[in-house]
Amino acid sequence: MENRLSKLKNAKAENIVGSSRVEYLYPTESTRFPLMIRPKTSGLTLTEWGRENMEIINNELNIHGALLFRGFNVDSVKKFQDFISVFDLPPLEYKQRTSPRYEVAKNIYHSTTYPSDQCINMHSENSYALNWAMKIVFCCINPAEMGGETPIADNRLVYNFLSPLTKEKFKNKGVRYVRTIGKGLGLSWEEVFQTNDRAKVEEECSRNEMQIEWKDQGKLVLTWNNKAIYDHPITNEKIWFNHSFFFNKYTLDEDLLNAFTSHNDLPFNTYFGDGTEISRNEIDEIREAYDKSKVLFPWIKGDVLYLDNMLFSHGRSPYKGTREILVSMF
Repeated sequence: MENRLSKLKNAKAENIVGSSRVEYLYPTESTRFPLMIRPKTSGLTLTEWGRENMEIINNELNIHGALLFRGFNVDSVKKFQDFISVFDLPPLEYKQRTSPRYEVAKNIYHSTTYPSDQCINMHSENSYALNWAMKIVFCCINPAEMGGETPIADNRLVYNFLSPLTKEKFKNKGVRYVRTIGKGLGLSWEEVFQTNDRAKVEEECSRNEMQIEWKDQGKLVLTWNNKAIYDHPITNEKIWFNHSFFFNKYTLDEDLLNAFTSHNDLPFNTYFGDGTEISRNEIDEIREAYDKSKVLFPWIKGDVLYLDNMLFSHGRSPYKGTREILVSMF
């Protein structure tokens, strides 16, 4: 990982292709990604260049899956909001929440509030849902003093690193998600669904093909099935796109897992679509596939990272100090 990081920092000139206003630092076999785009002249804003070149940006995204805009100094909420405005569609509201996020502008959020000494496992945003964002954009307002990277992984590589048997099981069975929402179990159902009306919760769950069961003391159990492996709608490549790893009990700290008297009380768990257990060995195999596919690079203040949410997954490294990363989805 450090070797890749060093190569990305010290890429040779032959990997750089220029235009009159920006230069493209293309990934090599060793650095792989992301494609870095940098201004050649001072004063060029990402909003200005993006508005004129959105077709180029999206074409490069379809190929590489991840773009890093560096040197455009997008270092405030306002500048990030201006860049977001050049997209054809407005950003999405964060629904069916799985972690607390705080809105700083219309559908622009602080990235997940989560203990700084812990990592956030690799995932593609909302890949557990019937509907999801196709694009996700991060902006570094302030990097952490130490750590706090947003690792990314090519989901095409993750798929390729899995054994044929594991791929076949997930392809045929899909994933079953079980989520228990209630006091003392992470977010309340009111925060998850952004409403206090149970009827609206039931309507949304019905639209998203979720089975719903209200329990005592305000607890809510949701169960639903979804695919694990997809063909990308533009590139037609096979991709690993699901939350079977992220939500599975075997990704939890052993002490935390043992604190629950029953695994049925866990805030999240995943199974194969037929209800059978995903084994610890299979979870370890998925973890290894992510690790083999993962690339880590340090945030620099003003960076913008643009991901195809289906082609790429992301996570978060532990950190020290204050960290302010914004996120928006389309």
